[in-house]
Amino acid sequence: MHKRIATYLTTGIGLLVGYILLRGNTWQGSEQLHTTMEALATSLALIVGVLSLVRYYTRKNNLFLFVGTGFLGTAFLDGYHAIVTSAYFEPFMPSDNNSLIPWSWVASRAYLSLFMFFSYLAWRREDNLGVAGRVSEHNVYLLSLAFTTASFLFFFLVPLPSAYYPEYIFSRPEEFVPALFFGLALAGYLHKGYWRYDNFEHWLVISLIVGFISQAAFMSLSGVLFDLEFDSAHTLKKVSYVCVLVGLLYNMANVYSKAEQASQDKSDFLNIVSHEFRTPLTVVLGYTPVLKNTRSLPSVKHLMGTLQDEILDRNEIERSLNTVLDEVAGYAEKMNSSGRHLLRLINDMLDISKFESGNFSLELQSVSIDATVGAVIEQFDKAAADKNLDLQFETHGEFIIADELRLTQILINLVGNSIKFTDSGSIKISTKRSGEFVECMVSDTGCGISESACSEVFERFKQADESATRKAGGTGMGLAIVRLLVDLHGGKVNLKSKIGKGSTFSFTIPAIESGAS
Repeated sequence: MHKRIATYLTTGIGLLVGYILLRGNTWQGSEQLHTTMEALATSLALIVGVLSLVRYYTRKNNLFLFVGTGFLGTAFLDGYHAIVTSAYFEPFMPSDNNSLIPWSWVASRAYLSLFMFFSYLAWRREDNLGVAGRVSEHNVYLLSLAFTTASFLFFFLVPLPSAYYPEYIFSRPEEFVPALFFGLALAGYLHKGYWRYDNFEHWLVISLIVGFISQAAFMSLSGVLFDLEFDSAHTLKKVSYVCVLVGLLYNMANVYSKAEQASQDKSDFLNIVSHEFRTPLTVVLGYTPVLKNTRSLPSVKHLMGTLQDEILDRNEIERSLNTVLDEVAGYAEKMNSSGRHLLRLINDMLDISKFESGNFSLELQSVSIDATVGAVIEQFDKAAADKNLDLQFETHGEFIIADELRLTQILINLVGNSIKFTDSGSIKISTKRSGEFVECMVSDTGCGISESACSEVFERFKQADESATRKAGGTGMGLAIVRLLVDLHGGKVNLKSKIGKGSTFSFTIPAIESGAS
């Protein structure tokens, strides 16, 4: 983290010091150089935009949607800027290059800076609302199309005023518009904090620093076309594009690595599932022949012998019959328990499949937390008592907007998980109002989860500790399903845990006024 902070400071201060040292240089570029530079910028923006959208459709995330659309639109605007200001097309435009070049430059930079800022706002929305907060890509594409089309028509049809104001300290004050939005995006991503460990956002922050300084310090002080400040800003623009490209390549390499790891995780998962399926099936198939041939049971043989006695003892017959019934009932209960376990495994796999295919939907209604939690507690009373665990709950009459069946499934998965990994102590379900949400917590005094594993337990095909899971049983799908269901409700799920101390799983669900129906 400290190295990255030093990189940001070095980049910003270095650019400013470099400008101070070079200021006053009589460098003068040319129209041909400008066209070449903008053609290169167009190619870079196009590559970044396409790769970002490929990354978005790999696993949808608002950040990559806005970055991809922003750079793709910028590629068109940069390309248009290069074409219409070239020596061939300039005579056909209603404005000369002294106005057309700076104003079409500003349009491209304003567009990109806005989309970078929107990408931060979209992340905040998705972070607050979960899946429900995702922005429709069609709306983003329409916004981009409207902006770029309007720009094309405007510069092709409207005569432009001068873009230079030599009477001011900053000859091109319009450059502060994109500088403002680059600065806001930079502040947002620094506050977000992912730059500490995410390579893409680290390079994105560097790009925003370069973009902000190129607008605020270089281009705003450009006095004439093709001067040092002008060409420096155009060079820095391409540097900022390359920074985002580097971050994307890091990110996509990481995605590829995770895909390989996911393939291995799926193989491990299938091994676990095959074990979990075999166990209940072995019980069912093991007792089925016994029940088909009940005459071979010792209790049945004893009963038959009693019935064959010349002197029938009614009490002995009754005892023998009860023994037979108890033995058969015991076998049936084991088969029933194994069958229910098998059904849960199948249902979990079907739920995961529905999520994967996008065919999962909720039936939202007003749900009483008290009633739902009470029913879950009643369901687990015996399981907790068998392990001498104290099962408690504390609710406050909250009502939420939820799918009651799926809310029950969330709580069953969390409470069942706590009972499975808690050998002594207590388990408690509690709720509290948190703004527009109700927060539900399931706390236990179990074995706990390491800090490094806390971020992985909600991933599909991931388990915090395979040895512990194998000992307690389970496939590791339960917590993945919990997160998916909470996301669909527009809530967030969280875990706090310490090894040997226990864990607290919490999730939020949108609330309604108490007593509403």
